[in-house]
Amino acid sequence: MSVSPSNLTAVILCGGKGERLRPFTDKCPKPLVPVLDKPLLQHLVEFLVGQGVKRFIFCIGYKAEMIRDFVDNSMDCHGLDIQLSDMGEASIADRLTEVSKGLEGPALICYGDTIANVRVQELCDFHNAQQTDVSVTVYPLRSSFGIVDVVGPLATGFREKPDLPYFINIGFLVVSSDGLKSLEKFEDVTAWMDSLAQDKNLGAFVHKGKHLTVNTEKERQSAESEIIELYTLQ
Repeated sequence: MSVSPSNLTAVILCGGKGERLRPFTDKCPKPLVPVLDKPLLQHLVEFLVGQGVKRFIFCIGYKAEMIRDFVDNSMDCHGLDIQLSDMGEASIADRLTEVSKGLEGPALICYGDTIANVRVQELCDFHNAQQTDVSVTVYPLRSSFGIVDVVGPLATGFREKPDLPYFINIGFLVVSSDGLKSLEKFEDVTAWMDSLAQDKNLGAFVHKGKHLTVNTEKERQSAESEIIELYTLQ
């Protein structure tokens, strides 16, 4: 099946405790932590809707009742198909395996604490061209330190927080229904993705835009200053 935004189901992982984002997460699940007075989850859903995605599954767990209430009473869900999958404190692999049992067609798997201006149509086009079961969106790893080049007793160069020759997984995984079902053979998502990579069945879509992960209060504050720029893509 050719993948497009209109036939994707966005599976958003919303079940973690977000312990590094306390005290916010003592009172609410991480996807409902506010960034510019709007929950992270709402930023992500509105962005994906703007990219043509209309179907969603929220994988909930920690303080699940608050996300249920948010969907029922606070978020404008007009025209959207939103389902909830509640497995309590299950692992990500178990959550996705459960979702795969009722999933029809391809999925777009996103982390509920990560927002990025990924062009979903371009991601779909990339996935279709690669003909792999899974395509993961990757982002250059940037050093948090200045890097000094050293030869013998001399420093030969200095670079302030450069991009490193590695990439990180930022979610936005496009997965065929068969590809997601294969996850049930593995104990965790890392082992599954490594197996796909070894079989040359994992595409890597390099995201060159903005990317924000909100794990700490410092990152939340940074997101508040950057999120408007991030979503000017639309």
